Amino acid sequence: MEGAIQHRRVDEKATPLPETTDLPQSIHARSVTLTRERLRVIAKLDLVEAEGGFVTPVDYKHGRPRDGPNGLELWPSDRAQLAVQGIILRDNGYRCEEGIVYYRRTGQRVRVAFDDELVTATEVLIREAWSTAETGQIPPPLVDSPKCPGCSLVGICLPDETLASIAAEPEAEPQQLGLFETLPRKPMKRAVRALVTPRSELRPLYLNSQGVRVGKSGAVLQVREEKALLQEVRIGEICQVSLMGNVQISTQAVQALCEAEVPICYFSTGGWFYGITMGLNQKNVFLRRSQYRLPGFHDALIERERRRDG
Repeated sequence: MEGAIQHRRVDEKATPLPETTDLPQSIHARSVTLTRERLRVIAKLDLVEAEGGFVTPVDYKHGRPRDGPNGLELWPSDRAQLAVQGIILRDNGYRCEEGIVYYRRTGQRVRVAFDDELVTATEVLIREAWSTAETGQIPPPLVDSPKCPGCSLVGICLPDETLASIAAEPEAEPQQLGLFETLPRKPMKRAVRALVTPRSELRPLYLNSQGVRVGKSGAVLQVREEKALLQEVRIGEICQVSLMGNVQISTQAVQALCEAEVPICYFSTGGWFYGITMGLNQKNVFLRRSQYRLPGFHDALIERERRRDG
């Protein structure tokens, strides 16, 4: 939704791209759509700049650039998308040597040259995409990838749910078409179960923003991203803390939560349970021994285990 809002300015001021035979020295064409039958691709270019007879596509992105070994660089998906735009511009007769991605979060422009290596790799990706579409063999979803929570298609792909259904559903009948026929079916490692039953007057705290850190100041949890304070939560108002993926928590915060008997649950980025940290239980051994002495208590435990195991 944020990306659509940021693209309104570009889409509302759509301007046509002049023909190659009548290309002025300087242009700024917005929201340009071009196609090419050679590779069967279509591209909508946010902005095309021209100077000195060369055109340069400029693509607007919501996030920030990648910090590579040689400085700022494009993410692989952004590089491929921009290369498609450069290929289509060239196939339509324009002179195009480089492209630019403008990252709105940091306000930075990152350039990439359309060399032979990038063009060849992008054309291979296009052919592989068409091969996948024509054969109908859907590639398997990613397993616990940190890329999934930030992907705009995660609600359609549903990687964790798809993998769970592959392992749990019975074999398809011969007359039925399976969704992922090429994937082997594996038994479930463990059943999904409820972790902690929250008290009605308290609320669970879920942290799924990758890279944030949880610290403590007095009886308050502080959630920070780098040096910026994002949120403060009173420990006495939460019943559990759930950390999803790459979320760090300080030792002081863990000790305070254990002392307050607030469990800390660790999950993957896709929401699969890894483990739990809890403080010492207030129930003492003398109470447990008294319970076991009661007539029928041990038999009731055995009956409950028998029913649970089926």
